[in-house]
Amino acid sequence: MRRELDERLIDRWPMWFNVEDDLRPTAMPFGFAHGDGWFDLVWRLCERLEPVVAAAEMEAGRPFRVLQVKQKFGGLRFYTSFGNDAVSALVEAAEGESFKTCEVCGKPGAHRGAVMIATMCNEHADPS
Repeated sequence: MRRELDERLIDRWPMWFNVEDDLRPTAMPFGFAHGDGWFDLVWRLCERLEPVVAAAEMEAGRPFRVLQVKQKFGGLRFYTSFGNDAVSALVEAAEGESFKTCEVCGKPGAHRGAVMIATMCNEHADPS
């Protein structure tokens, strides 16, 4: 994803996305490893997570962190330091939505490919 989009997410949720940390506890120093088309999907997920995470942090007694955000096998992967059923349900819903959202532009898309698997709209799936 473009750096300016990365920065918008990091500026909004600085405690969740530790991009300055050592690579051993988190892969976030690599940034968001997916296309620009999923920016809105990740933003909405974070907004939905806010009230759920606040309760989960109080329950767990430790801070919530996002460890990695990437594309894998054509779908979004959003790995966190911990969660509960509510966190897991929201993350799973966003990951499911990614299989219907073009990773390039954010328009409706489909899961495509046999070797290089991606989720793209017809426009971005056509190599010509």
